[in-house]
Amino acid sequence: MTRMRIKSGNRRVWIGLGALLALSVVVIPAETKRSPAVTVRGIEPPGSTAFAYPGKKPVTGTVDIGKVHQEIAGFGASEAFYEGFLARHPHTKDIYDALFGSEHGLHTDFLRLQNKFRYATDLNFVKDSLAIVKGANSLRTSPMTIVMSSWSPPAVLKSNGSEKNGGTLIKKNGKYDYADFAQYWQDSVTVYRALGIDPTYVSIQNEPDETTDYESCRFNPNEAIYHGEAWAGYAEATDAVYRVFQKLSSPPLLLGPETIGVGYGNEAVFTDAVNPKEIYAVTHHLYTGGDKENSDSYIPALRAVKSETPGRLRFMTEYYTANGFQTAVMIEDELVEEEVSLYLYWPYAWPSADGGGTLLNIENPDEPAKWKTKNGWDYTDGYYALKQFSYFIHAGYHRVEASSSNDEVKLSAYLSPKKDKLVVVALNLSPKEAHSVHLKLGEFDRAASSVVYRTTFSDRTEQFAPLGPLGADHLINLPSHSVVTVEITK
Repeated sequence: MTRMRIKSGNRRVWIGLGALLALSVVVIPAETKRSPAVTVRGIEPPGSTAFAYPGKKPVTGTVDIGKVHQEIAGFGASEAFYEGFLARHPHTKDIYDALFGSEHGLHTDFLRLQNKFRYATDLNFVKDSLAIVKGANSLRTSPMTIVMSSWSPPAVLKSNGSEKNGGTLIKKNGKYDYADFAQYWQDSVTVYRALGIDPTYVSIQNEPDETTDYESCRFNPNEAIYHGEAWAGYAEATDAVYRVFQKLSSPPLLLGPETIGVGYGNEAVFTDAVNPKEIYAVTHHLYTGGDKENSDSYIPALRAVKSETPGRLRFMTEYYTANGFQTAVMIEDELVEEEVSLYLYWPYAWPSADGGGTLLNIENPDEPAKWKTKNGWDYTDGYYALKQFSYFIHAGYHRVEASSSNDEVKLSAYLSPKKDKLVVVALNLSPKEAHSVHLKLGEFDRAASSVVYRTTFSDRTEQFAPLGPLGADHLINLPSHSVVTVEITK
């Protein structure tokens, strides 16, 4: 049998070519189109002009495309731990369409995967991820951009001999074993590429500042004692991986430090420890730094991250705990206040008892008799929060200046690479009051065409509901806790 050999220190991995080829062939079921169920309130019949709410002066929303801010990389989410639920679900193709489709789906561009490579001959570790990547790409004109992160290196590289419960890197001859850790990452990328998954970005450790009872691994910013603990150094590990990656063709770009949040100063200390030439974008999660019930409470921390990383790219790579509307507020605040270029939700599709914490609630494909939903999956509020952004805004867009005359209305705007499309996103923060907004669009005031979509989170009567074109008076209506997205084309 022809085999491929990968050398790693004193270990060698033999991968059967027959098994490799078998894995690279994944059967994708015939496509079945499905659109999200949409209930339209009927305030503005499609194609009509929105009216101002009686007795209320419209809010003025002003867009200035001459003031340009950060370039956008895109939006996406993760698929980890429950990949099998999605890959082998009997309605997989419908779910792929809802998640990745450009017509009915989220139209996201990024997929964050868990590095599951281990030094073994069993290649089933990649089967489900590969099926998801192929399923997503079958609905696209260009491949999904892959972000790969690790929750833990193999147990043989861990100080506690386990992938779970924290621990740190092993020591050899009294020193942390950065060399074998780096070799593990080089081997991981080599194998994943051989099997059909090519990560553009790599994060060497998910939440290095957190110990969990599931897969985790602790690092300090560097080898110095941090918060009374002695762990391997994140900066030293990053440097080792960066150096071995340079031996690869088209080396993956490193992201980091991917701390658990923006609270307690961890993100700043980890970021400062790492050589900025080795980290393509500063990354973090959002589980500390504010109150999930009030996403605006994060604003001071988000502004602090921005001020501490001038001239740097910033990515937010995981968050899910806020409800649907507060998720939309958080996306807006990340784009405007921290000026991130990439926003990643946590799971694309996960099982969820209460329907929260995931974009799609997916049920166990092996137990259809226990399904609580008709087809074993359903949409969540988080799905529609992300879609109000991800469906319209893609790589190469730039955020441009936008302002609102009323603090209860948030406004942001995004200009396409060819400057022929303008996307405006408006949020009504009030839980009770409705607002109408008069948009001043500058060069786009006399655009050739437009579309308006709205989600109302207060009563769920509209979920990414199409409201037709923007009226001649440029009025949009925002019920309480709602999001409206307008796409204008010259």
